[in-house]
Amino acid sequence: MGWTNLTPMEAVCFSIDARSLILRVFVTASEALDDEWKRYVKRVEECISEEEVLRALQDEHWEEDLHRQRMQGVGALALDWLKSSLQGALHGTKRHLDKSHPADARGYKSIKGWLGDVSKEYKSRFGIDFTVSPVPFDRIEELAFARNAGIHREDDGALEKYLAKVKNPRFVDDEGRFIVTKDALEVVIKECEQFMQWVVSEIEKLRAPKPPAPPAH
Repeated sequence: MGWTNLTPMEAVCFSIDARSLILRVFVTASEALDDEWKRYVKRVEECISEEEVLRALQDEHWEEDLHRQRMQGVGALALDWLKSSLQGALHGTKRHLDKSHPADARGYKSIKGWLGDVSKEYKSRFGIDFTVSPVPFDRIEELAFARNAGIHREDDGALEKYLAKVKNPRFVDDEGRFIVTKDALEVVIKECEQFMQWVVSEIEKLRAPKPPAPPAH
């Protein structure tokens, strides 16, 4: 059967959101900010008098910090958007089995946030263990930790938790500060796409019609 008849569309919709919206907005905004920074640096380099150079150099550190914060904001938005899109796709996919595999009215609360909750629910309801996904589940967990570090940049605890939980964090710079690069964002988007495709395929196995019973003799 085709997509319209059987396979949930959540994986396709997630990919559209991730690439046509999230990645495109991130790249456009980042490039605009980088161009603005390059123009500023060029103006500094074109200063003629010694007094102008000294004044510009005094301002440059402050401007550089502002540029970093702007880039952090764009990156945090991208990770938050990606997290929300993934969360929506996972919640949407599980609804295809609401009748055949009803949810426990007591819920599936864990101590690991929304991703821990949905992971617990998938395993309890459907026998789908996220830790055996073709994409290492700690890569998906990193998205949640990095998103929190980016959204709560004023809270050093969020960044410390991210750095403590992830061995080789992809969303920090050489000085351990939160940052999102295009390359890192593209990688995590690809991983999330592969993860969602696997989740959908596992759900499909449970939705597949059972073969007819052999005729009685």
